[in-house]
Amino acid sequence: MLTSGAGAVGVTAVVAALLTACTPSASESAPAATAAGGLDLVVSPHPDDELEAWSLLAEEPGAYTVFVTLTLGEATVNCDPAEVERSTQTAWGELAPAPPPQGPGTDSCKQARTASWNAFLDAAAESDPHLPVLGDAPAPSVELAGHPARVRVADGGARVAVDGGDGELTADGVVEVVEAVLDLRGGRLPDLPLRRVVGASYANDAPDAGVNRAADGTCTSHPCEGDPRYAEYEHPDHWAVREALLDHDLGARDGTCVATWPSDPAATRTAEVPVATYEALTGLGERVDPADPQSLARQGAFQRAYGWLAFPETYWPQTELPVPDADGNPLIMARVQTFACR
Repeated sequence: MLTSGAGAVGVTAVVAALLTACTPSASESAPAATAAGGLDLVVSPHPDDELEAWSLLAEEPGAYTVFVTLTLGEATVNCDPAEVERSTQTAWGELAPAPPPQGPGTDSCKQARTASWNAFLDAAAESDPHLPVLGDAPAPSVELAGHPARVRVADGGARVAVDGGDGELTADGVVEVVEAVLDLRGGRLPDLPLRRVVGASYANDAPDAGVNRAADGTCTSHPCEGDPRYAEYEHPDHWAVREALLDHDLGARDGTCVATWPSDPAATRTAEVPVATYEALTGLGERVDPADPQSLARQGAFQRAYGWLAFPETYWPQTELPVPDADGNPLIMARVQTFACR
């Protein structure tokens, strides 16, 4: 999203992406893969949050990377057909959601968001060679901690899409699902030691931003201990992932880190997405329509695959740090990222 101070960055890379829908399969074979670094688990609450932790992937490559989305993001208002029509800008380079979503909570919404997730990760891999392009790899159905899920594997990494209920995650439930994913090692996933767990789950309960507050001034979900200088984001699914990963030892050799705001007292490290990588993911070009400031060409993989979900603009504003925009909207897809680690 924006720059610290909401400045846009120029575009230097164009990433081509094709929407790839999950395809059911009965395949049970694990990939014949090894990775000297071990296995990395990137855990996000919804399909599109993974960018919040991208700096650690860029900083420490060399592992078999498993992306896990704990929900299919079906609660989004962007799945309303009228909203899809308003927010999808194919003439400016965005990929239309497929299948066309028929409303929040519908199977078509789940399928469209999962397809966009796969499209983004495949396109991102084009500019990040240590990540695999899964393309049309099969997506067999499994059950993980009581939730339906699909697992897609390749020699360089895997993706696990869990239908855990958008807006319904709990910390205990997150732990159960993550442990179930780890139990797939030696079966669907390669039997590798867990190197680290990364939570792509930014959350900040800023006290003065005026969002998610009760009449008495208290935060409705958590004590107001955040920092209003940074983007306020109090989605309960994000808090569930944060609490689960920071309160539970999953046995990762290099520990567990979760995205957070820069002044979080729990913060222990900062990492940067390289400028060229950030451009390849979030880059914007010149106006397609000279009279329309929203018509910037969608060139980055994130802009193209997730443009129909963009917030708060019709595109994802770039941002150096996670900050509120001029209207107080949270800009959390930052280039410079902070983590609380255990």
